[in-house]
Amino acid sequence: MATPHIAGVVGADILLHDPDAKFTASFDDVLKANKLRVQRTPYRSPNTVAFVERFIQTLKQECLNYFVVVGERHMNYLVKEMLAHNHAERPHQGLDNELLVKPTLPKAKKKRKAEPSPDVVPLSSIRCQTRLGGLLRHYSRAA
Repeated sequence: MATPHIAGVVGADILLHDPDAKFTASFDDVLKANKLRVQRTPYRSPNTVAFVERFIQTLKQECLNYFVVVGERHMNYLVKEMLAHNHAERPHQGLDNELLVKPTLPKAKKKRKAEPSPDVVPLSSIRCQTRLGGLLRHYSRAA
């Protein structure tokens, strides 16, 4: 049994899961065979994995509710695109609307003409980047 969702793709070495009966010893053995350390969360501690639960909720509401998943490759593609959007394009309120992954800025060029007032942004300088056929959108100013 391969574990591409965990090893290599995400770069994880620890898998944290709750003590539910669906996570059997054979399930943990497969993960350990793939050089992952398995750790169970404490009983009656629902907020232990709150960030993961919130991401799964966001994935369902903003992505999976709009698609009929037709296979594992399709699901992997949807999750990969959602992760890229979540990390590099979506502002997070808990981080003062900062991005999880900071964009690398190109070297500044010499200014050719005076910059417009920062209060007025012409529509021609707005760029829209889309993912998943326009479902996920990110707006930014042109460089």
